[in-house]
Amino acid sequence: MTSVSNSHIPSSMEELQARGWDCVDVVLVTGAAHVDHPSFPSAILGRALEAAGFRVGILPLPDAGDPESVAALGQPRLFFGVTAGPLDSMVANYTALGRRRSDDSYSPGGRAGARPDRAVTVYCNLIRRRFGKATPIVAGGIEASLRRFSHYDFWSDSVRRSLLLDCGADLLVHGGGEGPIVELARLFDSLGDLAESARGDRYESGLRLIPGVMWKEPASRPAPESGVELPAHEEAKGAGAAFARAHATLERNLGQRMWQQSGGMRVVANAPWAPTADEMDAIYAQPFTRNPHPCYGGVKIPGAEQVRFSVTTHRGCAGGCAFCAISAHQGKGVLSRSADSVLEEVERISRHPDFRGTVPDVGGPTANMYGAKCTRKEPCNRVSCLWPERCPDFADDQKAYLALLSRAARAEGLRNLFVTTGVRMDLALGSPEFVDALALRYTSGHLKIAPEHIAPAVLNAMRKPSGRDFARFVAEHKKLSLKAGKNQFVVPYLMAAHPGCTMDDMVDLALFLSKEGIRAEQCQVFTPTPGTASSVMYATGLDPMTMKPVFVEKDPQRKRLQKALILYHLPENRRLVREALKACGRERELPKFSRRR
Repeated sequence: MTSVSNSHIPSSMEELQARGWDCVDVVLVTGAAHVDHPSFPSAILGRALEAAGFRVGILPLPDAGDPESVAALGQPRLFFGVTAGPLDSMVANYTALGRRRSDDSYSPGGRAGARPDRAVTVYCNLIRRRFGKATPIVAGGIEASLRRFSHYDFWSDSVRRSLLLDCGADLLVHGGGEGPIVELARLFDSLGDLAESARGDRYESGLRLIPGVMWKEPASRPAPESGVELPAHEEAKGAGAAFARAHATLERNLGQRMWQQSGGMRVVANAPWAPTADEMDAIYAQPFTRNPHPCYGGVKIPGAEQVRFSVTTHRGCAGGCAFCAISAHQGKGVLSRSADSVLEEVERISRHPDFRGTVPDVGGPTANMYGAKCTRKEPCNRVSCLWPERCPDFADDQKAYLALLSRAARAEGLRNLFVTTGVRMDLALGSPEFVDALALRYTSGHLKIAPEHIAPAVLNAMRKPSGRDFARFVAEHKKLSLKAGKNQFVVPYLMAAHPGCTMDDMVDLALFLSKEGIRAEQCQVFTPTPGTASSVMYATGLDPMTMKPVFVEKDPQRKRLQKALILYHLPENRRLVREALKACGRERELPKFSRRR
């Protein structure tokens, strides 16, 4: 890839004309504000296309009721790309208890309601209404990726078929999209020079060669010669054992081509795109301004403010947590950037006119998995490299991450550099040197970790490590902080009502927090995110890996009680705590909470 203009990608005809363009090759439609930052899908895809020589436009948050809103940049020469933004639109729009959210971090001013429910489907339909079949549509991003095969949809309480069969798009890109979307642009560009009789053959043969691309075809056609067939949607949609088995097959074969039949159609997904280190470096080397588009007149985008001067070091997570959309979307393979690439980005940030000396985070899905890799020569069908026990072929390198932080922290113009994304405690505890540096140099006062729970049965359902790591890590971090005279705290991510979690389990967790003097700032009520193993457990009451029954809490009030137990120190939760203790016959435990308020 080559670097291109450091101005924003156009989002209006006036901006196209200012560049001397009469049209663009690709229009990216997104359910998030137009922010030129690598954590925003439309920006990173747009920059990748620009670097490959294509003209790109971005249409942020079009009016869901007006087909003309997707025509603001005219008809693209090659195709429309559609994404819901950094989050699944249903997760973004609703709480775990089914209430519509009052804000949206990825819209101007945090305003709720700018992004429609099922945004990918809505936007694709708008494009079809306005342009018919004249222009191809490619769906992508996390909403499309997690819903590419049969999936449980919490908001309709049903197993829905592949999004590709419902949204009206011609193709779908799953996982990281930069490589596939550039190859698709090249493929569509090459078709323009061919006679009509040859276009179909070039198109179909080309699709089969692009990793990360999914297409649909009549089920009457011959099935792919290699890969894995998933149980048909009609078999899986009952949300029972067949659906659990279908998901298990999917998880165990994420690195292969897969297909699934639904009605008279078949959807076929190529193996995911796995960028090389050089490709990762090239993606993040593009001249992102890290600013919202000027059209917002200085109005803040909350989600952009949180990450504006943060740096992504890698993608993928080897943990394979059952509830995690990152593992389901990016896979368990860790794809790390080079240290030089990360340092160059930190140096670019230091020259930003709004930078004030602090890089708030240098990390990834799990910060201290930077540099981790599998030493096997052939892929395996494990869903996690660290659960139920650590795979002997998994190699992590805490020293490499520590060296990266040390190097980056010395960049000119920096006063502070921190790690605020979650760290994997079991990996960190294997390196006393890393834990020491984390506590003494890279904690901003509050260090985020993700134990989620302490109950063994719950952690097993979550595919998380032993709760003993939580206590050990907290104790070590506290000891080191006190020794250095620093007033620092560990902030745990905790989850209520995950499959396998009973009220008794939440009482035990709350008592543990009380005993350790840890006050949680927030507790997430489990949301069954499409495409994850936890959503399958919620739908079926079965663990897809073992096919054994799992307790599932579906009562909204009892979910609220579970959450209240973790936030027991808040005065407004006192009544709910008493109710929760009564619900499991543990009223005698109330004094243990009261003493520590």
